[in-house]
Amino acid sequence: MRKLHTFRLSHVLLCFVPFFLAIIVVSSVTEKEILLQFKGNVTNDPLNSLASWVLSRNPCEDYLGVFCNSAGFVDKIVLWNTSLGGVLSPALSGLKYLRVLTLFGNRFMGNIPNEYADIQTLWKINFSSNALSGSIPEFIGDLPSIRLLDLSRNGFTGEIPSALFKHCYKTKFVSLSHNILLGSIPESLANCLNLEGFDFSFNNLSGGIPLRICDIPRLDYLSLRSNALSGDVVQQLSTCQSLKLLDLGSNLFKGSAPFGVLGSSNLTYFNVSHNVFNGKIPEIATCSERMEYFDASWNELEGELPLSITNCRSLKVLELGYNRLSGSIPEVLGNLDRLLVIQLCNNSISGTIPKNLASIQLLQVLDLHNLSRVGDIPDDISNCMFLRELMFLVMLWREKYL
Repeated sequence: MRKLHTFRLSHVLLCFVPFFLAIIVVSSVTEKEILLQFKGNVTNDPLNSLASWVLSRNPCEDYLGVFCNSAGFVDKIVLWNTSLGGVLSPALSGLKYLRVLTLFGNRFMGNIPNEYADIQTLWKINFSSNALSGSIPEFIGDLPSIRLLDLSRNGFTGEIPSALFKHCYKTKFVSLSHNILLGSIPESLANCLNLEGFDFSFNNLSGGIPLRICDIPRLDYLSLRSNALSGDVVQQLSTCQSLKLLDLGSNLFKGSAPFGVLGSSNLTYFNVSHNVFNGKIPEIATCSERMEYFDASWNELEGELPLSITNCRSLKVLELGYNRLSGSIPEVLGNLDRLLVIQLCNNSISGTIPKNLASIQLLQVLDLHNLSRVGDIPDDISNCMFLRELMFLVMLWREKYL
């Protein structure tokens, strides 16, 4: 009796295996057709990146940029800097196991197809550096597994939809920078409690920073550079203690600058330049040991540069030019021996230039122009060989961070 059961079970399994394999084969063929439809929408392939995408080949083994899971289904398409031109194919919505769709550095035009709402498995979308246009689709907010969304450096217009952050509890990073977006930053962004960073820089956004932005406990990257944002930011940012980068440069913010975040233990980059911040730079009781870049230039700051700036021992760039600062240049600046750039130009600073600035061996830029009440540059500094390649090194630093 036992042998009979074993025989029947084996017979059932033998019947089932071909059926299972048939499902895989049919599915694989279907996915191949989908990929070939994607290729059909590509009108320009100057690098022949899709030359391997032909009917006679296996997508999982032969198609450039296509990766499959252990069951043989396509789960990643990564076509990075391949200069492909054309429009995005709606057919990709048929890839039901697709998790990663990276098309960075191509020339795709037009809208993101609404059919992509059906790819519920997506957790990474990177369409950065293309020529996509239209509105940012609201359906992206309904994709439950999105970890990374990068739509930067395209031509998207309109407002950032509030629905984009409807189901963002798994989202780690969002970049919408370098587009033509307008309107305000949705308050719903604060719903993304696992968000580690967002970059909305180089758009036409207006309004203020969402009040609950610091409710996001792991937020360490916040870039809103080059928009038309305004208002007071101290209240919104006073409790953001996980920041590594804060870039509010080139906006219309006013009131006190958010110097309170300088105490964040991981802060490396602080840029509030080209705004309308006023008041004094407060004493910096604590400063991150990792702080390298401090730029508060082109504002309306007044008072003296506090001696406690030396608590920022890792500083490489200090830019405070084009303000209303007074007092003298603190001698203690000479203790910041990692400085590459000191910019204090166009202020009301008086007194003498400390000789010990010459002891900063790595110093490349010392910009003190239009300080009419400051004496001559000491010989120890003016004879320094390291000031030769002034503008070149400034550009190098900015390209590294911006």
